[in-house]
Amino acid sequence: MKKVIYCLPLVIFLLAACNEKNQSSGQQISKPLSGDTVFEIGNEIRCIFQDSKNNLWFATNGEGAFRYDGKTILNFTDKHGLCNNFVWKIEEDKSGNIWLKTRDAVCYFDGQKFTTVEPVKNADPVFNQNQVNENLLVEYYYIKKKPVKIPLPKNSPLKDEPLTRFRYDIYSSCKDKNGRLWFGTCTAGVCVYDGKTYSWLNYEELGAPVRSIFEDKNGNIWIGNNGNGLFKYDGKSLINFTKEHHLDNPDFLKTMVGKEGTLARVWSITDDKDGNLWIGTIDAGVWKYDTHPNGSAGRGERLTNYTTQNGLGSNFIWTIFRDKNDCLWFGTDGSGVYTLDDKTFKRFTGKTK
Repeated sequence: MKKVIYCLPLVIFLLAACNEKNQSSGQQISKPLSGDTVFEIGNEIRCIFQDSKNNLWFATNGEGAFRYDGKTILNFTDKHGLCNNFVWKIEEDKSGNIWLKTRDAVCYFDGQKFTTVEPVKNADPVFNQNQVNENLLVEYYYIKKKPVKIPLPKNSPLKDEPLTRFRYDIYSSCKDKNGRLWFGTCTAGVCVYDGKTYSWLNYEELGAPVRSIFEDKNGNIWIGNNGNGLFKYDGKSLINFTKEHHLDNPDFLKTMVGKEGTLARVWSITDDKDGNLWIGTIDAGVWKYDTHPNGSAGRGERLTNYTTQNGLGSNFIWTIFRDKNDCLWFGTDGSGVYTLDDKTFKRFTGKTK
């Protein structure tokens, strides 16, 4: 069996000479980047993202955003112009602007400063989805530095008991290889937009908050929600993957008490370079779904659970991210960022070897 190493990348970046003064003229070519230099990322990580310049961004719950360029960690907060310190999502548009969705507002960073923008809320429900970036900013897409809020139709076939005013709030989104847009909601389930029509998946167990949607290399759509677990949709049929593997927690939606060793509260889904799925839960650590544990197709599958016993600082995993070097990053709720070296998790501090 081939051993796969998920290592902390030794990313080397050249610092742009334009940040230095021209010695002959004394002219400042560009303003120094604002932000506080720190030595560690915050503890409550909500999103991890790598931009086109290979900088890693970390969104936190109350400590603003952090940017790591391979050498230095900068912390951006409201004192630097960030619209709110509770950051939930980070993406990049085609012009290189970094967009941040926060608890109270949306803003973008152009490399020098943050600009807060008012989203377009009453947009035409029919729009060209091919103009949407590969990754949406949860419930927004962008048009010329203007975020546009996705106007989902409020006609979900799922029951809403008890009724909630957040029913149609979008909690997760995904653009698949065919250009279709997928939206996971609070309690209305999952809606798909193909550029002409919106369609809801009529599956009652999707009625719990949908925290993640991911397309694997074979075109299957994986859906994770808070309570009923992980679902797989192949374009024709939808199955509850969690129940099939007897990893559900049937009492959670009644008691709101999590349980270790389960796959009922799924917050994040991604894959590695070999196509294995990595699933982050908010109460039971990380699960790896290896469909080819013996290195060849058709020879079985395996689920492995990683927890604090394997080096994680917390079993509350908010996000998992695969960078351009195929290294996996794990953002926890309370214990910062971790990377994985084979089967050992190590806390990321920004210090390279």
